[in-house]
Amino acid sequence: MRPKSASPVSSGQSIMSLRTEIEEALAEGVDMSTLILHLTPRDDSALKRHPGVAVADIDFRNGEMHFLGVKVLKGETSSLERVSP
Repeated sequence: MRPKSASPVSSGQSIMSLRTEIEEALAEGVDMSTLILHLTPRDDSALKRHPGVAVADIDFRNGEMHFLGVKVLKGETSSLERVSP
């Protein structure tokens, strides 16, 4: 997961960093169902508007948002979490 940085990170940087984390985890063979993406309300909003995020990268099913197939939950910090299935 991302290390805490001393300088503030823009939502755009955060979104691209999280995308990279998801892609790396999937490349390592991590089961997508064991990943949860926590996003601040600001990053959640930025994700939906970011020019580097294709419409196909975000989907809604069963009342839940998914980014690159990973379930998204709103929280106080933006991070990628691995959970037990």
